[in-house]
Amino acid sequence: MAIPRVFISSTCYDLKHIRENLKYFVKTIGYEPVLSDDGDVYYSVDAHTHDACLTEVATCQLFILIIGGRYGGEHKGKEGSITNNEYREAVKNKTPVFALVESAVYSDHYTYNSNKKTNPEFYEKITYPSIDNIKIFGFIDEVRKNSLNNAIVSFNDFSDMEAYLKKQWAGMMYDLLAERTRNDNARITNRLIDDLTIAARKSEELIKVLLRTADAEHAEEKISEVDLIAKARSFPNLLANLFSTHYVSMSDVNQLPDPREHKYWYDFLIATNDFVITKNVVNGITTCFLHDKGKVYLELGSESELQNNTIGFNEIQSAFEALKRVDPEIRKSILEEFIVPF
Repeated sequence: MAIPRVFISSTCYDLKHIRENLKYFVKTIGYEPVLSDDGDVYYSVDAHTHDACLTEVATCQLFILIIGGRYGGEHKGKEGSITNNEYREAVKNKTPVFALVESAVYSDHYTYNSNKKTNPEFYEKITYPSIDNIKIFGFIDEVRKNSLNNAIVSFNDFSDMEAYLKKQWAGMMYDLLAERTRNDNARITNRLIDDLTIAARKSEELIKVLLRTADAEHAEEKISEVDLIAKARSFPNLLANLFSTHYVSMSDVNQLPDPREHKYWYDFLIATNDFVITKNVVNGITTCFLHDKGKVYLELGSESELQNNTIGFNEIQSAFEALKRVDPEIRKSILEEFIVPF
């Protein structure tokens, strides 16, 4: 039976007792601990030992990072220490990271950051008793400022670490079980949507049959009109799919530009003054972007594609064409959807 492998990353000698305790703890959970100083890492004859550690990180499902007072050895051929690069490898592989830092180091890190603001000329020259290299504080900042999985917790002794990891791993297990339930619910919802889509198509076909039966002479004309209205009504929804909203900052539908005065859907949006086109030139190619006021942007395509109307977005353009052709009252009711309701 496959079991999770847990990579334990830290400087070895100053944290040896902590590493031993963690190894025992991981085993009691039923997982496999991986420690470089225990011979758990395969040292390939064709690779440096530092790179072998990074290769081993990629084979693990969990990563425990312990930051103590020693910086450790520099990684051969890479910036930072061996521990730094083991952590970066875990982040690159999206391996769940559980970061712990000695409380004395964590306290000095706070002092370091305070000095950095108040004494910018001297903060790096100050001696911090808990560390042997000021780069440790930079590493703590790297972990804290990561956009994801950036929790970092201080510890006084192993009991603090054990309590923290038990809670975190229990939470992870709960998350995995809850995700299974969410996936099951999503599958049920998707099946219902598929069933509703089929039912809607059947209803559409039935309406067409009834129209042809009731008024054969004008049936096709009425069917085309229904199709046109349905397509026009899809315009706000298609826009919301692209920009997360279809509302504009106007309070009166009569203030909106007339769609019939604009050839393309994005021209209409620009005329509302809530959208703007920007251009970016890379290697001589100009790319156009459509931005809304919420800073959401959409890549339209190259400038030449925009000029030749070959940018795609056929569905929303088709809906916009339908909006221009429907009855004025229907068009007004559709445009009213662009006004924020109060």
